[in-house]
Amino acid sequence: MRPILSPTRWLPRARSFAGSLLPLTALLAYSLTANSAWAQAPAKPSSHDTSVVTKDGVEIKMTYFKSTAGQDAPVVVLLPSKSGNRLAWKSFAEQLQKVEFAVITVDLRNHGESNVGGKKHEGPFKAKDYVGMMLDLDAVKKFIFEEHQNKQLNMNKLGIVAADTSAPVAVVFTEVDWSKLPYDDAPTPAQSTPRGQDVRALALLSPEENAAGLPTNKAYAMIRGMKGPVLIAAGAKNATDAAAAKKIHDILAPKKEGFDMMYLELYDTKLRGTDLIGKQLKTEQHLFNFLVKHVKELKSEWRDRKSKLN
Repeated sequence: MRPILSPTRWLPRARSFAGSLLPLTALLAYSLTANSAWAQAPAKPSSHDTSVVTKDGVEIKMTYFKSTAGQDAPVVVLLPSKSGNRLAWKSFAEQLQKVEFAVITVDLRNHGESNVGGKKHEGPFKAKDYVGMMLDLDAVKKFIFEEHQNKQLNMNKLGIVAADTSAPVAVVFTEVDWSKLPYDDAPTPAQSTPRGQDVRALALLSPEENAAGLPTNKAYAMIRGMKGPVLIAAGAKNATDAAAAKKIHDILAPKKEGFDMMYLELYDTKLRGTDLIGKQLKTEQHLFNFLVKHVKELKSEWRDRKSKLN
């Protein structure tokens, strides 16, 4: 296993977007072993509904599937499709929880139960909606920080799965997260307390390429420079979605540069977003194997994230 990024290529701290490389053929072969974990028990995973409040006062509804692994638990945030809600992820979240993931399914603002002003959103999202969703993810990250400090999970092993309109939000949030330099509370950056750089893997279902008000091109450039890992999936029979998925894949992984951390899956369907879940398309297995390999199996020990400056 070799690192995908040397410290001098991104930030001064000895960190990387992911800890190992895995060719697509190896990821598919890996399913032979990961599928055994896919089928494991416990019989009744526990979860509870909760919420966070954003900086602009919006209450964001979530469901938290707590891990039994404590401070070693990887964590995954599952984001909805534009016309969907967090309930679409329930079964998949339970499967991840069975193999010790902490999972948070989120109704971003104007999705599901997170209606701004008590009104259901209609029409396309505008710039203010997307900028607000960034605040939503920031509030979710603070929730994760609190659970990390209580040793209920390891926030440095974080993956995000996003569908259609929430995909560019996840992409830009990753760029913002990795732009946060550590606190200046130690002699060297490597010893300093991190402020971000926690999102280690992205999975995008039927991703929208851009979102009004968000600097997606800047985010794609950052992720391309760090070389993944990213899984992109879409319905092959949905021409718009398939074209967007291929374009984003090519932006992130130019063939001439030999990228091997970007995965593209096209399914024989017109379905999109979270509708790709629960349809026997192998979407869940591809996501599951990707998250196990690139999030759960990361070598990253829990560390106190409260700065010495505080």
